[in-house]
Amino acid sequence: MDGVEDAVDAVFSHYQSQIPNKSSLYDTITTFPPKDREAIGVASKLRKRLDSFARNGDCRRCWLQKRHCICSSCRSLGGIEKVNRLFLLTHHKEICMVVDTAKIVLSSFPNTTRLVVNGMERAFQPSMGEMLDSYNDALAGRSKCLILFPTDDAKTFDVIEKEPIGVNTDNSDNRWDLIVIDGTWSQARKMHAKYFPEESKEGLYRVQLSIDAVQRLDGDDKDAKGHQLRRHPTKWREISTMEATRLLLKDIHTDGEFDKSSEAMSEFQDILNAAARRQLGPPREKEVKQ
Repeated sequence: MDGVEDAVDAVFSHYQSQIPNKSSLYDTITTFPPKDREAIGVASKLRKRLDSFARNGDCRRCWLQKRHCICSSCRSLGGIEKVNRLFLLTHHKEICMVVDTAKIVLSSFPNTTRLVVNGMERAFQPSMGEMLDSYNDALAGRSKCLILFPTDDAKTFDVIEKEPIGVNTDNSDNRWDLIVIDGTWSQARKMHAKYFPEESKEGLYRVQLSIDAVQRLDGDDKDAKGHQLRRHPTKWREISTMEATRLLLKDIHTDGEFDKSSEAMSEFQDILNAAARRQLGPPREKEVKQ
């Protein structure tokens, strides 16, 4: 959360000084070039949300009200053996959202995970620069990077692992960087197109979950693990960001070295879902028109 606040402050500091008469930054957004308006709009909306969040005294780690806080039950799990950095490219509307699950990934692996908020570029958000550098380094064959997104050329990790990867680097670290997109499917498609326009090539891969994982998620079992609280007509698209990340990490670690962390993450989502239900109350029933 500190990184998000720092990015918002950086946007306000940069643009507020260009406004005469101490006018509201958001109210004068149309006076700025189009390329600057997204950062101003995102930062302004996040500022209101963060201020409300602070007034309510909500938990900065699990984003729940203090009486529903789950942090004592969701501990840090250390590192991820075969992953160097895990970037969570998150739509700004997900920040502080009660039902968002990416925060579980962030709190489970705080030293490995970088939270990157869309719309605030590298000048304001160091994690954005770090993610884009990782992407560009992979394109240039200097590192290895996986983007979890189901494009037409996406492959499962077992297929990717068998391909020769000629990475030109003096770095002995052979781990992967991993980019996960957090948002609705519509938001995710737009973020993927904006930030990662280049096709997959040696060193940079779109990765998808194994067929077995998708089939389990596509079942009719209402108690199936990994479904988020927000519903979608296509069952497997109810998969949470946390669950998609967990399943991919299991695909990457085939020798069982991630099993304990995987089980803990699954338990953490159950804990989060239960707490979110308590905070939000029962779901509203849709009115049936006569």
